Amino acid sequence: MSKAFAVEFEVYQSSYKPLNLALLVSSEEDYTAETSLLTSVITQDLDASRSFKSLDPLSFLVGADDAVKHVDYADWRIIGTDILVLVKLNKDTYGWAANVQIHNPFNQKLLAEQNIQQQNEKIGRNFSHRIADYIYHQQTGLPSYFTSQIVFVHKGSNYSDLMMMDHDGRHMQAVGKGFSILLSPDLSPNRSTIALNTYVDRRPRLEFFDVLSGERKKFAQFKGLNSTPEFSPDGRFIAATLSYTGNSEVHIYDIQKKKWKQLTHNSAIDTTPTWSPDGKWIAFTSNRSGTPQIYRTPVSGGRAERISLDASYNTSPVWAPIGDRIAFVTKKDWEYAIATVHVDGSGLRYLATGQRIESPTWSPNGQIILYAAEKYGKKHIYSVPVWGGEAKRITPRNLDATDPTWVR
Repeated sequence: MSKAFAVEFEVYQSSYKPLNLALLVSSEEDYTAETSLLTSVITQDLDASRSFKSLDPLSFLVGADDAVKHVDYADWRIIGTDILVLVKLNKDTYGWAANVQIHNPFNQKLLAEQNIQQQNEKIGRNFSHRIADYIYHQQTGLPSYFTSQIVFVHKGSNYSDLMMMDHDGRHMQAVGKGFSILLSPDLSPNRSTIALNTYVDRRPRLEFFDVLSGERKKFAQFKGLNSTPEFSPDGRFIAATLSYTGNSEVHIYDIQKKKWKQLTHNSAIDTTPTWSPDGKWIAFTSNRSGTPQIYRTPVSGGRAERISLDASYNTSPVWAPIGDRIAFVTKKDWEYAIATVHVDGSGLRYLATGQRIESPTWSPNGQIILYAAEKYGKKHIYSVPVWGGEAKRITPRNLDATDPTWVR
C-alpha cells in the first residue's frame, strides 16, 4: 500500500492493479453501428469500475472476426492480456443475441460463456450494460451495477429538479421539477417512492414522491427541522432528523402505522441517520463530544458508540451495502475529504479530497463511492473506488448536481 499526500490528508492508494482487458466484438452481418456501440459502452463500464483496464485495440495482433474463429492465446499473452473477451453479435426474428466468451490467455482456458439476448428491435445501451455486468461478475465474483441508476438533485437559480441517470451519467432525466428547495432524496428498496426533504411556504417538510405518477405526499411537517430521510433496508421504516421536541434528534417513522418514534435522546445535535444493511443499527452524526462525529446505536435502543476517531469534523455517514464499512465526510482546517472506516472505528481511509464535499453514497456492490463536490463554481458528482484511486467527474461541467443516492 502506498499513499499520495494531499494538503491535510494522506489519501489512501492500494497496490491493487486492474486486469488488462482485450475486448473484441464481431458479427456475421454488417452491424457496424451496433458492434461499435457494444464495444464503446462495455469498455467504458469496465474501465469505470477500476477493476479493469482496456488495452488499446491498435495493439491487437488479430481482428475481431479472426479472433472469434480461432483463439491463439500466444497472440494475447504477448501484449499482456489478462482477460480476453470475445462477443459475437447476431440478429434473428426475435431480436438480438450476443455470445460472450471470457478467456484467460495465460492459463489458456475458456473461463465462461453465455448467450445474452434482448427482444428489442434496436440495440440500446442497456443491452451493453448487461453484457458488461456478466463480464464483471464472472471475473470479480461480485454483483455488478452497470444497469443501476442514480437519483440526484439539479439546482437551478431559484428551483431544484429531482433527477435520475444511469451509473455512467447517461440517460439523464428529470422525474420531478420545480421544487423550491430539494434535499436528501432517498429511493425506496422497491424503487417506487423517493423520500425527500423540501420546503412549502418556507416551512421544511418530508415528502414521499411517487416515481411513476409524480404524486407528492407529506409525511412530516413538524416545527423546526424535518430532514435527511432514509429508508430502512426492508422499506418498512424511515429514519430522519426532527427537532420538534426542542432538540435535533434521530426519529424513526413506521410507514404502515404512520407513527414516529424517537431513537436518540441527547442534549447535543443528532442528525443524518443511516441504516445498517441488516436494519439493526443506525449510524448518525452528533456533536455530543463537542465536535461533529459519527456514532452508531442499536435500533432496538441502547448506548451510542463513537466510530470516527480522527479529525474534529466528521458528518454525513452512509453504511456500505455489505455492512463492513461506513463512508462519511470529514474536514481538517479548510480541506474536505471522503473517508471510510470499519464499524468499530478501525481501518480509516481517506479516499478523495475537494471543495465542499458532501453526500457520499455507495454503489450497490460496495465497490464505488459517489459524492458531490464543488469545482468551476458548481457542484458536480464524482466517483472513486473504495480501494483508492483517481476521483472522476460523471456529471456535465455545466450542470449543478448534488445529493446523489445510488439506487439499491
